[in-house]
Amino acid sequence: MAQTLTRPGRAGKTLLALLAALACLCACARPARAAQPADVARRLATLGYVREDAEDLSAAVRNFQTANGLEATGTLDTDTLTILESDAAVSKPAYLHALAERYPAEPLVSGNVGEDVRELQEGLRALGYYNGEADGVFGDATRLAVMAFQTANGLYASGEADRAVRLRLLARQALTWDDFLAGKLCAKGDSGAGVRSLQRRLKHLGYYDGECTDNFGDATLRAVQRFQEDNGLPVSGEADMETCRLLYSSATDERDADGALREGSSGQAVRALQARLGELGYLDVPVNGVFDENTFAAVTLFQIANGFAPTGKADAELIEVMASQRVVPLSEATEALRASEASVTAQTLAQAAATASEMLGQAFPADAEALFPGFAFVRYLYARAGIGLSDPGRVIEGENCRPFAPESAVAGEVAAVEFATEGGARVLYALCLGGARLAYLDLATGYIVSGDLSSMEYERAYVWNFSGQ
Repeated sequence: MAQTLTRPGRAGKTLLALLAALACLCACARPARAAQPADVARRLATLGYVREDAEDLSAAVRNFQTANGLEATGTLDTDTLTILESDAAVSKPAYLHALAERYPAEPLVSGNVGEDVRELQEGLRALGYYNGEADGVFGDATRLAVMAFQTANGLYASGEADRAVRLRLLARQALTWDDFLAGKLCAKGDSGAGVRSLQRRLKHLGYYDGECTDNFGDATLRAVQRFQEDNGLPVSGEADMETCRLLYSSATDERDADGALREGSSGQAVRALQARLGELGYLDVPVNGVFDENTFAAVTLFQIANGFAPTGKADAELIEVMASQRVVPLSEATEALRASEASVTAQTLAQAAATASEMLGQAFPADAEALFPGFAFVRYLYARAGIGLSDPGRVIEGENCRPFAPESAVAGEVAAVEFATEGGARVLYALCLGGARLAYLDLATGYIVSGDLSSMEYERAYVWNFSGQ
């Protein structure tokens, strides 16, 4: 029998902001129905249309309306409220899954031609990502446009128009290029998500080697100035529109003086790296030539097991060592990985939770038929924090396990939720966001979503007891 949990209340500024925004939306709607802001906000969250930290519900309302066949006005009119309160309301995951089914599994790639490519080009052009002719030919300009679209909309920038790209275009839930760039503008003294994104992009391109702290300080200023100087831009140190347009463009050249492979790299060198990681037991998915989240986690595990700093980046030294016979395979790395697990701190948990929150709504490269669904996602989150998790069984075994309880759940902890299925019990791995909220990989759509455990029909739930308490 499923356990019954009390849903965590929304507190502090986030709650006030949500309620204020929702009150405004209700005031703009037709007065035929009285809506309770807290109830509507909770219902939108349950259906997956709003994130825990959202400050404006208008986008969530528009997305709900689009998914349920209503005019996307962003206001809570009578028709919207009627469907929202009914059992027939379509959730965001269900809507995305239905859209995904309209497309074949194979993505559109460079060299493809036809009406599907033309439709893709027209959609990208309408949003400002593509300036060429919609000729139905998937060339370099289309590939770069797809990469820019993926970057702006939280997808892995592969340059291939997969289901995630095409359904977002069709669902009208994508950011325009100009709107994306407008959210990135910042200067010294600023703080927030835009600064964090700037720092990460500069770090990816090799201009910034500090911590991504969300604060635009002197180190960030110098990194922006170097980027501007190298690319013939006015050296102001501000991330203005011209700078951001080039900085976030997929045509920007990387400054990898060491020739290192990292997230975003692709090609034969990545294939060779993945093949070697697979031979050593660190990579358990097929070789695809794309340095994605699974490859990042595998490199991090290898580094921890073989005495390297856990950066997730494969430089020339690491690749040379990996090619030798003097390496520790995963099967012999138990002691090093257990020591890594034991080094988890409050800062580790906070970093894992922050990364999970940033990834909500993004696609994640994982196999829907994986033996341990969702574990690749939490493994990646911890790899980003420099911790090596390799054994999903550790979550629910002996001293490493404690029953999940919302009142004691800490954001960043790993949760294992057991469901009953026709084929037997199945365990979904997720990350705690605080209280009963979880971030997890939705296997039906391939997206990272959040949900409230109290609304799930599950059998048992556990937490990885890093603290030993």
